[in-house]
Amino acid sequence: MSLAIEVDEVVKVNISGKWYDVNHYDDGRTSSFALDSYEFINGSLLLHGGGEGGMCATGFTFVDAETNLTMAGPLTSIIAVMTADPEVYVPRVTPLKKQKVN
Repeated sequence: MSLAIEVDEVVKVNISGKWYDVNHYDDGRTSSFALDSYEFINGSLLLHGGGEGGMCATGFTFVDAETNLTMAGPLTSIIAVMTADPEVYVPRVTPLKKQKVN
């Protein structure tokens, strides 16, 4: 059995005991929550790669619905997430405009 979590259905993230609302894009279905390699860069220069120095190699990012600021960190800092089916109404602040990727 798997506890599969659909990232596009993540609506809240618990970090250090505080719940953050995750903003969704204006299509109403796509969460700003994402997982990827956790790295620090300066321009195109890699300063610290994921997994180096005992740091978790996988990180998260999402746009906080309250502040509209991007939050990011190591996956290990997330205590829990809440999900909701896209058809379920979850009150949110102004939806984000999805940027086109070339």
